[in-house]
Amino acid sequence: MSRLQDLEVFVQVVNSGNFAKAAVALEINPSAISRRISQLEDQLGVRLFNRTTRSLSLTEVGERYFDRCLRILADLEEADREAKHHSEAPQGNLHVSCSTLFAHRHLLTRMPEFLTHYPRLSIQLALTDDLVDIVGDGIDVAIRIGELADSSLITRRLVSDRRIICAAPAYLDRYGTPATPDALANHNCLALNAYKTTLNQWRFRDPVGVREISVGGNFTVNSGTALYEAVLAGLGIARVTAFLADQALRSGQLIRILTEYEDESDVGIYAIFPSNRYLLPKVQCFVEFLVESCLDSRLFRQ
Repeated sequence: MSRLQDLEVFVQVVNSGNFAKAAVALEINPSAISRRISQLEDQLGVRLFNRTTRSLSLTEVGERYFDRCLRILADLEEADREAKHHSEAPQGNLHVSCSTLFAHRHLLTRMPEFLTHYPRLSIQLALTDDLVDIVGDGIDVAIRIGELADSSLITRRLVSDRRIICAAPAYLDRYGTPATPDALANHNCLALNAYKTTLNQWRFRDPVGVREISVGGNFTVNSGTALYEAVLAGLGIARVTAFLADQALRSGQLIRILTEYEDESDVGIYAIFPSNRYLLPKVQCFVEFLVESCLDSRLFRQ
């Protein structure tokens, strides 16, 4: 038996008044009851019961130990009830950190559906394209584009996407359309400064293989949404995720360029959460909802 079972046996003996009745209640042999109590007393180094041939009573130490055991077992029972309650109906505050562009283009439009389905949950959403301390900041789930190096966190791929090169028609009319990746050296390329790194190394594929080209320009920003607005305004050429540019490409507000040189490797959009042994129901239901909503979204089906 485990130590917890020893406590349950001890409490049952006290409540029953003798070993025989306790054995009936627990459906075990009376000799096993006596043996477990003796072993428990040996482990503690005290006598818990005063025993005679006619009676069984608690010692002073036994009375204090009994009170503690009752509280321990009651707390355990309450913890079990609370855990089962949470598993049946996720509730409480869910702290979510999300990149701005994913939130504006996808997550916010899906929140009514999620919160209608889980009315006992409240979302506390923080939008940032910077790295966050998920554990230190008390974040339940973070949504990021691209993998993170922190191996202490758990990642769940929501969907695959890719980055494309595009510009507004007004910019291309004024400065021309680059025919090759090397021609970008003569253009204003907009850079995203995310995760404390300026992403101005663009990957391309040509007959030689995959290579990176350093680009530059007069505009760097730390928000994917702001980068998107800048390229829409005709400020320059940008490398953005395909799902973000989808609507503008369909409407002609943006034009995709250098398609024959695109790097075909995809970029993952991930849900990231602390590596708890048991995933909280509120986190689990939110992550599963994200996976399903991404798979159903036309934004991710180019």
